[in-house]
Amino acid sequence: MAEPKVINWGCGEHPFLLRIGECEALDDLTPAGMADFRWRLSQGIERGALAHAPVKTREVIDCIRLGLIGGGMDGAEARKLALRAHDECSRDQLVMICFTICTAAISGKDHDPVGKPKAAGTKRRSASALPPSTEMAP
Repeated sequence: MAEPKVINWGCGEHPFLLRIGECEALDDLTPAGMADFRWRLSQGIERGALAHAPVKTREVIDCIRLGLIGGGMDGAEARKLALRAHDECSRDQLVMICFTICTAAISGKDHDPVGKPKAAGTKRRSASALPPSTEMAP
């Protein structure tokens, strides 16, 4: 199981994690799903600042709320903190937190390295179990 990512942000230091249930909820709460939401979060840079990302306020609040719930916080407390964050934190900070939460959710797991591991101490064998032949066929 993935470990929560502890983020130090404007409302303190909290663990965030999107598990499968939170990912599905975020998919349902955004028009084209979580992957599209993550892409739209990144589009703020193209527009001059993260605060200009083409995402709805509700999407940002819900992403933070779901990340806090996945990190272990009670649902009602997570909602209060997400709403407080909207009042106390800058929009670019909230967009960056959402981008970080979504990226962690769709990234490869630590136990799942890229590529195939090489077997230790094994010799390469031919595809055939028969000994090699030196005779030519007639």
